[in-house]
Amino acid sequence: MARFLKAGILLLLLVVPAFVFIFLKVFGQNQFNLQTFFPVIDAKTGKIETRPARNPVLGNDTQDTVFYTLPIITGTLPDKKPYSTAALRGKIYVASFIGLECDTTCAKVAGQLNRVQDIFSQKPEVMLVSYVDKDSVAAQVRKSYDVQPDKWLIAKPDTLETTFIAEQYYRVKQRPMTGRKNETFTLYEGLVLIDHEGHIRGFYNGTDKTDVDRLVLEIRVLMDIYAK
Repeated sequence: MARFLKAGILLLLLVVPAFVFIFLKVFGQNQFNLQTFFPVIDAKTGKIETRPARNPVLGNDTQDTVFYTLPIITGTLPDKKPYSTAALRGKIYVASFIGLECDTTCAKVAGQLNRVQDIFSQKPEVMLVSYVDKDSVAAQVRKSYDVQPDKWLIAKPDTLETTFIAEQYYRVKQRPMTGRKNETFTLYEGLVLIDHEGHIRGFYNGTDKTDVDRLVLEIRVLMDIYAK
């Protein structure tokens, strides 16, 4: 009797975990979340602005936080075609900032962006945008880093300097400190992840391979969120 009892317990120990695994594999769904930065604050009340939730299942009383949305930025591409962030709505893109010259920092960042370009080369919903202040710099980057013009846009803003765009529009210097080892980086090392709606979803050190690996992972998380 004891032998049968032990055999039954052993069988349960083997079968139950297998059953749970199969159940989760078939019926489970992995849920990932990614932070959205800079909730909008009402200037009069000092409270975070909200709007009715877009998911009707949650009920009419549920509210979503309103987050900062990038304003439209216009400029020109190296082939003199117009550039506008309006054309990037509905896409995931990574913004970087080169400025007046492509120095050693620029070279490191561009090398990592080239890697990101290759990883998502077959994903048209993922784009790269680098802002420059001079046409000659755009030409240099395109020549030196195998830029795919339909994947990696090199944009010269119409009226604003790259520094202003990075600081005021993409808020690189306002990024929250998260305590990661390599959190501190200069303006021109910064990469910013933007989602379908023009919201900021992440900041990364473009000279740090580990941080760029995190960027690649979080792009995939965003893609998974939108796919569902």
